[in-house]
Amino acid sequence: MTVIDLGELRESGPQPSGPVPRSVGRPLRLVLALACSLLVLTAAAPVPHRAAFVLPAPLGTSVLLHDGEVFLLEPGVAPAAPGRLSAWTIPTSSGARPVRRWQVPVSVVSGSAQLRWHADLVLLTGSSGRPDGEFRTFAHARDTGRVRWQRAGSGLSAGPDLLFEDGADGPPTVHSVDPGTGQDRWSVTMPSTVTEYRHRADGVDRIVAVRPGGQVEVWDARRGVRLHTAPLDRAGSPSGTYGVVGDLLLVVELSSDRLTGYDVDGLTHRWDVPWQVPSFFVPCGPLICAQGEAGGVRALDPATGRTVWRDNRWELSGAERGGRMLASGLGRGGWHPLVVLDVASGRVAAELGVWNLVQPATTAGPVLGLRPSGEGRVLVADLDVAAAQARVLDVLPAVSGDCQTDAELLLCRLLDGAFGVWRLPR
Repeated sequence: MTVIDLGELRESGPQPSGPVPRSVGRPLRLVLALACSLLVLTAAAPVPHRAAFVLPAPLGTSVLLHDGEVFLLEPGVAPAAPGRLSAWTIPTSSGARPVRRWQVPVSVVSGSAQLRWHADLVLLTGSSGRPDGEFRTFAHARDTGRVRWQRAGSGLSAGPDLLFEDGADGPPTVHSVDPGTGQDRWSVTMPSTVTEYRHRADGVDRIVAVRPGGQVEVWDARRGVRLHTAPLDRAGSPSGTYGVVGDLLLVVELSSDRLTGYDVDGLTHRWDVPWQVPSFFVPCGPLICAQGEAGGVRALDPATGRTVWRDNRWELSGAERGGRMLASGLGRGGWHPLVVLDVASGRVAAELGVWNLVQPATTAGPVLGLRPSGEGRVLVADLDVAAAQARVLDVLPAVSGDCQTDAELLLCRLLDGAFGVWRLPR
C-alpha cells in the first residue's frame, strides 16, 4: 500500500484563469492584499505530514465516502459483467494500511450506478441489465455487504424510512418502504400532473401533488396521511412551474407572469408578485433565493414575496454558514472566483479567489476548495464561510479531481485512477 507524500507547502502557485467580478472597493482590496501577504508567510513554513493512503481501483470505479468509511463500486471486466462492491476502513495513523472489510458481486451494469447511504444500508441504484432497462435499488448491509432486499426505482430518505415512486405508464404511486425489510409500510396513488417533495435535514416530510385542473393535495410523507386539499386561487388549469421551499409552495404562473406563494400547511394564499424570469428556488437562511437560468440571484422575503436584494453577478454555490453563503462569478469553464455573501443584504463580505469546491458528504460538513499549485500538485483550503476566509490546509500530489469530504476524510481520484485518502486536521 502506497503512502502519499504530502510534502511541504511552499507556495500556492498560479490561480486558474477565469472571469473576475468587478471590484467591491479599495478598502477591501487593501485587506485582501494584507491577507495574501500573510498567506505567503504562512505558506513558507512546513506543513505537518497528514495520514494519507491509496485505495487501488480500476477506471470507472464509483465511490461513496460516509462516516470515515469508503465504499468502492468497481465495474465488471466486460460491459454486461457484474461489478464488485467493497467496504474499506481507513486507519487513523500513516503506519497502518486500509482494511477491506468485505467485497461482494453486484448485478448493476457498469457506468449506470449511484451509491447512497441510509440508516445502516449502502443503497446501490442502477440498471440491472434487463431488456427493459429498468433501474433497481439494492440495499447492502453495512457490516457484511449482504443484499437485504431489492426493488424497482430509486428511493428518497423520509426520516427513518424510504420513499419510492413508480407509475411510468400511469398515475404515480408513492410507497413508504421499511429499510430493514424492503416491504411497504403504506402506498398511495396520486393521479397528479406534478408531484413535489419538501426536504428537511432528515429527508422528505411533505408530498405536494397537483392534480389536473389545479387541485392541490398535501400529504404527510412519514405517515401517508392526506393533510390538506384546496384549489389554487389564481388559475384553473395548471400553466406554470412548481417548487417547494421551506414552508412555501411556489407557483410560477406562465399565463399571467406571476409568482405566487402558498403555505404548504393549509394551502392558504400568502402573496403574489410579478415574475417573468425562468428560475429555480432554494432556501438561503431566512430568505428564498431565486437562481436565474442565465445566472444572477434574487433574494425574496418569504413572508411577503418582496425582493430584498438582487445581484446579476453571481451563481449560488450551495454552502451556507452563520448567515453567510458562497457564490461564484459567472463565466465559462469550470473555474470561477468565489465570494462570500451576507445572506440578509447580498453584500460581498470577502473575495476568496478561484477554487473548485469539494463535494461534501453532508450539508453540515466542512467546505473545502481545490486549485492547481504547480508541478502536478493541488492546493487544499478550508473555506470558512462564516468567517469569510480561506485557510490553507495542504498541498496534495497527483490529484485529478472527483473529490469528496466528510468530517474526518478527504478523498480524491488520482491521476492513475486510484483514490487517495487523507485525514483532515482536527
